[in-house]
Amino acid sequence: MSRKRKMASITSAGLVFAMLLSQSAVADLGTEQVKAAENTAKWVDTEYVVNGDFESSINGDGSITGWTKSTGSGLFVTKDEWAKNNTTQFTKIKDITGDNSLSQTIKNVEPGTYRISIDQDGQKDVKSGLYVKYLEQAKELPATTDWDNWETVTTDEFTIEAVQDVDICIGGDVTNGYWGDIDNIKLQKLYETKADDTDSSEENKKGYTISVNQTEVTVENGDTVNLEAKITYDGKEISELPEGVNLWWWVDKWNDHIDGLDDGTLENDNGSGKTLKAAYTTKSAGKYYVAAQLEDADKNVLGYVCTTITSKAPEIDTSVDNDDIVVAKVKDLSPDFIMGMDISSVITELDSGVVYKDYNGNEINNVTDFCKFLAENGINNIRVRVWNNPYDSNGNGYGGGNNDVATAKKIADACRNARIKMLVDFHCSDFWTDPSKQMVPKAWKGYTVDEKAAAVEEFINESLNTIDASKDVVDMVQVGNETTGGFIGETNTEAMCKLFSAGSKGVKDYNSDVKVVIHVESPQKNTLTKWSDNLENYNVNYDILGTSYYPYWHGTLSNLKKELSYVQTKHNKDAMVVETSYAYTLDDSDGHGNTVREGNNDDSADATEPFTVQGQSTFIRNLINAVNEAGGLGVYYWEPAWITVGDTTGLSEEAAAARYEANKKLWEEKGSGWAASYGGEYDPNDAGKWYGGSAVDNQAMFYPDGTATAGLKVWKYVKTGAKVTKIGVEDIETANVTSEAGKEIELPKTINVTYNTEKVEENVIWNTEGIDFSKAGTYTVEGTVKFSRKIERGAYKDKTIGTTKCTVVIKQKNLITDADDAGFEKADNFTANNKIVDSVSSTKDDKKSGAACAHWYNAGIDVAEAEITYKNAITLASGEYIFEYAGQGADGDQLYAKAVDSKGNVIAKGDNVILAGWKNWKTPSVSFKLDKETEVTLVVGIVSAKGGWGTADDLYLYQTKSADKSDADNGNTGDDENKKPDTPSTDDNNKDNTGNGDTATQPAKALTPGAVVASTSDTKTTVKDTKGILPDTVKFESKKVTDEKEVAKVADVVKNKIVGVKDVLIYELNLTDGTTQLHQLADKVQVTMDMPFALADNEAIKVFRVDSDKLIACTSRVADGKLVFETDHFSTFAFVKVNTNAGTKAAPEGAAKTSDDSNMYMWLVIAMAGLGVSIAALMNRKKEQV
Repeated sequence: MSRKRKMASITSAGLVFAMLLSQSAVADLGTEQVKAAENTAKWVDTEYVVNGDFESSINGDGSITGWTKSTGSGLFVTKDEWAKNNTTQFTKIKDITGDNSLSQTIKNVEPGTYRISIDQDGQKDVKSGLYVKYLEQAKELPATTDWDNWETVTTDEFTIEAVQDVDICIGGDVTNGYWGDIDNIKLQKLYETKADDTDSSEENKKGYTISVNQTEVTVENGDTVNLEAKITYDGKEISELPEGVNLWWWVDKWNDHIDGLDDGTLENDNGSGKTLKAAYTTKSAGKYYVAAQLEDADKNVLGYVCTTITSKAPEIDTSVDNDDIVVAKVKDLSPDFIMGMDISSVITELDSGVVYKDYNGNEINNVTDFCKFLAENGINNIRVRVWNNPYDSNGNGYGGGNNDVATAKKIADACRNARIKMLVDFHCSDFWTDPSKQMVPKAWKGYTVDEKAAAVEEFINESLNTIDASKDVVDMVQVGNETTGGFIGETNTEAMCKLFSAGSKGVKDYNSDVKVVIHVESPQKNTLTKWSDNLENYNVNYDILGTSYYPYWHGTLSNLKKELSYVQTKHNKDAMVVETSYAYTLDDSDGHGNTVREGNNDDSADATEPFTVQGQSTFIRNLINAVNEAGGLGVYYWEPAWITVGDTTGLSEEAAAARYEANKKLWEEKGSGWAASYGGEYDPNDAGKWYGGSAVDNQAMFYPDGTATAGLKVWKYVKTGAKVTKIGVEDIETANVTSEAGKEIELPKTINVTYNTEKVEENVIWNTEGIDFSKAGTYTVEGTVKFSRKIERGAYKDKTIGTTKCTVVIKQKNLITDADDAGFEKADNFTANNKIVDSVSSTKDDKKSGAACAHWYNAGIDVAEAEITYKNAITLASGEYIFEYAGQGADGDQLYAKAVDSKGNVIAKGDNVILAGWKNWKTPSVSFKLDKETEVTLVVGIVSAKGGWGTADDLYLYQTKSADKSDADNGNTGDDENKKPDTPSTDDNNKDNTGNGDTATQPAKALTPGAVVASTSDTKTTVKDTKGILPDTVKFESKKVTDEKEVAKVADVVKNKIVGVKDVLIYELNLTDGTTQLHQLADKVQVTMDMPFALADNEAIKVFRVDSDKLIACTSRVADGKLVFETDHFSTFAFVKVNTNAGTKAAPEGAAKTSDDSNMYMWLVIAMAGLGVSIAALMNRKKEQV
């Protein structure tokens, strides 16, 4: 399975030079600086040490050129693109004991003063236990400071009186558990000049010197290399050569350059001897040595320099002509690179009636033919998940493919017939596991760690013997799935590693040749680094560390490469991507919402390709390229065949609803949805509530009718490349501009157009007519883009222009006038009261904008609270204000905003906002009112659980209402929780919280009062504009939220605030004027929809608008069997079925101040009604007593 890494190699000999320690005193090895007293001194590297940088090859018997290794030494040479000398190899030290030494006899050392220099890195603040021995002296290597933190250390100086050999040896017993590297072992000589002597450095400047702009260069045949010499005389550069001094250029094929070619063309001013420039054009593959020699009139050589040109034959274009996709060939792709696919759901898909089709329209209706078709398109490995017992007490499957051992055996048999290998993914649970959920199998409930270890070893071993009894298909086995935060119910690292080891033993006992894979995720959080260290520290026997990589969540490809490389270079383990996918469309085809859809996971900065078949193909190609460059083993695509079991697109409302009901029946009966309701018995909080269909049908590599998309071909095209003859437009970029009121607006001059062949910056013309940017608000500007390519395919076929838009956000003036302070660009003006805030101006962590942000990390406190205070108090006039900022961080950590007066009294504190993960930016805020001029200090508040982390950025303080105006700086009067419709929020990921007064480019006519607008996605759901406030171009969409994590979070908020909750449904209700979102309205409109629940006695429906962790109650009623409610804000809504006999809780937050119920009358009426009942009861008692 292991293969040669194709990285920049660095020889780092894991420095285990054992030496016979003499009885000499042992002193720490330190970095020495020679101090200038009466003499000046300079240490100069010599060439005495042979292969001191370990760049020479390792011999077949394991020996290292130039060095003698002790018998049985565990020392080995490895490669790393971050080695000290950034070339190839270095020696690795890793927990090896006994006689471990590396020694060399340096021959014929001339008299002089010397020292030994060594580069090292390794485990932080730990000594390796190694010594350097030379001339009967022994020096201990000091503690290393961290991985890839290379430091140069030197011995004490020693003197050689006469020519002699010098033995050096580095070795000893390595500290238990230590890891580290050494590189660049040198013998350095001291050159010293007395103070009263002539300065040798000045002497060295006398006469001529020559250098050239390029000494080594690699080109393709036919390329021209331009060379230019730099000549100095007495230390000063000259541009013209004097009479009698000439510079000759020629192609050298003699002496050391006998392997050189000379069939190219040299141009250098016809050999005048006076030009400092030359150009050489290569002709063949091989090396050329172009020499430049400076001579005087007597042909005496004044200087010489040589440029080595390596000419490579142009790569033969192997690209396949096709009419579908463009794929750039992956260079140096390993022939055994894993092109994998996880097809765990395919059998239940086939059982549900799905029929796949090849490119000729031939039907594929069994798993064997399906695997053969995948193999034809470059797939060489299949991944299958296995759950212990995914069935309820009545034998009903939990869904998600019902992936038990028997299902895995069927797919293994198909792989055998298709002649491809298989990776078995044991979740070691009865249903889905992921970073937030690692449930114990039903049969193992109550087991101790030791009992779990025995059980997992036995289960994996027995299962493998069932799945592949002949041991000819399964070549890799995952022990756990996405086990970043837990495994089989255990979250302690030691316990988890014990279970990993047990599972690994089950695998190796089955077949020692099978590779063991441990699977993590979130490489953007350095989890591969963390877990490869953990696995080594606890001596887990594994072969490969795998990771999930979904670009919507998991960071950049460059970071992924670094994580994969770390595992290999630091721990000598293989690494790969075991899960990935990318959407080819944002459309849904089965009636169950998708993970990636419009407004959800579709705007990640790292999801750089359009959501098209070409975009999906390009993403896969780029990921394969990155993993290959990092030396990774391969890539597995997750569930490319999990398509709809019944296509709902293009149907009438009635037909789509009927198809959806039919789909639900198949999901339940066949297990072809992500979860069936039966899973509720095992997982009531997730599968038991949010069951349904495929959430990745738009990330598949088959269309809804089962036909393979052209994207499937990328897996074979990466080896050859593929090109098209017709150009199409895949995507036209949109733009965003943010500014402050009163500042000049500059719109971008160019926009990226993604063609199927390339991405090009094209000129754009914006239509700003009729738009006034002087007031705060959000504006949409239409733009026209002219194509520079002839478009012959796709939606823009035969067109020369396309359209785009720019969203311009004009913010109120930021009253934090120092922009650097507002962005945490400097630390001077901030204080923090808890050490979990490790930086108030970090340039290394995730910032929202600019170059810095504030960062916290809670390493060891169960719950830590911290505040970051902006020390520069701001004097504010009377009026109303909002202070807000951007924050992101670990799930469950909380942020709040606070304003304090000059005496330390809290003016106002905002609600705690719960964070929801990396780069999921939230906007904590606080609104406050000042009756007089006040000095205000701003505070960022943090509540962090153990292990929590995050960043804060972009402080923003603005006025919403002055003392003598209804609204600051403009005439808007709308209100939503003290946020003005024209005051945009900094929260990009919670667009429904922005309170933006979205302004179209042209004013629209209003609807007739009483007009009804039906939802584009469900015509039974309507909006009635009772007062005629909506534009006549309005469009309305209602969509049920099915993303399980999103639904779960809202449900938790509901249950924390509302008693008697029996069920919760979440919907997104969106209004646009045709192009722009309409969030806050000038008045209320009426929404009517089918009853979301059937109601029994003592049950009722409550409607709430969801704003982060707040619930804003909406007035609602049931009329004619329909649910009717009113709102003036469109975003996310929760429909809650409650038990009316349950107790009461406090009113939902904001209920008395929100614009959805814009006055306090509702709650006042409730209170007075309660009071009336009490008075009536009292009066009855009075009557009874009379």
